[in-house]
Amino acid sequence: MSELHGRLDALSGLLRKLLDTLTREGAVLQRGDTETLPGLAAAKEACARALAAGWTAFSDALNLHPPITRQAIEQALDTQSEPGLVEAWSRIVDLIDETQRQNRLNGRLIEEQLRRTQSALDILQSAASQHALYGADGHSVELLSPQRSIDEV
Repeated sequence: MSELHGRLDALSGLLRKLLDTLTREGAVLQRGDTETLPGLAAAKEACARALAAGWTAFSDALNLHPPITRQAIEQALDTQSEPGLVEAWSRIVDLIDETQRQNRLNGRLIEEQLRRTQSALDILQSAASQHALYGADGHSVELLSPQRSIDEV
């Protein structure tokens, strides 16, 4: 196996690991199991760091310099005489697309969870700011600053 094939295989493995982590995160978000999220966030961060190093090694192996585009990578791979590089790159692109799709989906799930949490907080804050209870006659009764004495109750 050539160096470029090895780099592409490494990237593929890292992308699969990130996709798996994102898929698990999506399932956790759908269940509302927020206690599991910190561990998944740490796993995502570790994957991102490893991917960054992998991309650097891959672009260095192709002798590419920033800005590195998909087109530049494909042109560099076309100049290589090794069979299967373009196909391996195509699988990487598919993994990237799927990873981005899952990440966007998780972002929407997080936004929805934040919206529900904010709604619940708004309700709780509104209830906490009200100092009145309603009596049997339907009128509010102030508890913190009653205007009646104990003898009137």
